[in-house]
Amino acid sequence: MNKLQLAKLPLPARISLMNSPTPLQKSRLAWGKDSLHWKRDDLTPFGLGGNKLRKLEFLLADALNHKADLIITSGAPQSNHARLTAVISAMLNLSSIIVIPGEMPSEWGGNLLLDRLAGAEIIACGEEPLAEAVERISSERSFQGRHPYIIPLGGSNALGSMGYFLAFFELMEQAKEQGWTPKTLVCSVGSAGTLAGLVAANALLPQPLRLIGVNVISISDQLYSRVQQLASEILDLLQTSCPLPTFEITSDFIGAGYGLPTPPSSEVIIECFRTDGILFDPVYTAKGVAAVKNLMQQKSRELPEEIVFWHTGGGPAIFDQHYYTDLLNYT
Repeated sequence: MNKLQLAKLPLPARISLMNSPTPLQKSRLAWGKDSLHWKRDDLTPFGLGGNKLRKLEFLLADALNHKADLIITSGAPQSNHARLTAVISAMLNLSSIIVIPGEMPSEWGGNLLLDRLAGAEIIACGEEPLAEAVERISSERSFQGRHPYIIPLGGSNALGSMGYFLAFFELMEQAKEQGWTPKTLVCSVGSAGTLAGLVAANALLPQPLRLIGVNVISISDQLYSRVQQLASEILDLLQTSCPLPTFEITSDFIGAGYGLPTPPSSEVIIECFRTDGILFDPVYTAKGVAAVKNLMQQKSRELPEEIVFWHTGGGPAIFDQHYYTDLLNYT
């Protein structure tokens, strides 16, 4: 799909947060005979970068259209989505609330520090489910006269995922300008929105790419269904009817669970930082890169010629004491 065809699609309203395409950079790592490229969404322009900026272009445009004066979202204490939501809300003169599970933190490193610097109100909901806490807080603030807008976990609804529908074609155009064609595209998968946007866009190619999602949340068949559902909803929003291409989700790199580093993820952080000067976060993108390394080192199978890993950001999480203490064991 070319730029003219994209321009004819009925895209939802958006605000401009992406000043230009993020770099598409060839890796110097020698993990196999095939080429590896990084799509550098860790270099988006605000709040120390990350993929959620693409989603917030659409979500915050919708919030402004609804005359919201308060943005409410949720996530783990080191949520990259929460960080960027807080930063962009502040830039738009909107108040923000971040709801986190468990008790209030006693330390404020990594993304939590940046949330506070951005002026977000952080509310710990204890044992109450996050979604229920968000709805309760929204109702309470509405009663107080505010006009809240709820952004779901990870910004991952069809509207937010539209950002990665467009990002897919940004990548394809960059690769074309560089003189090569991607064959396999890999990204980490948490709340499912990034992969769903890529799957929806891939459906419009005459010869779809191989898409691999690396599950970092839990071993669950529901994640695959969630990606399918979101991808279908994106195409419905665009009034485009076509079958979804197949895609893969691997749960082989979760380790002990979400938020917990693994030896392979810690090792690739150091290897990539020392070889390419790129920083991955301990529990999200690093697990995806560990999957890429495993894929490229499988000598018994025919590998694609060109592999792209979508670096969705998250570097500030490395400055949480829990994570950097673990990493020091591998240096």
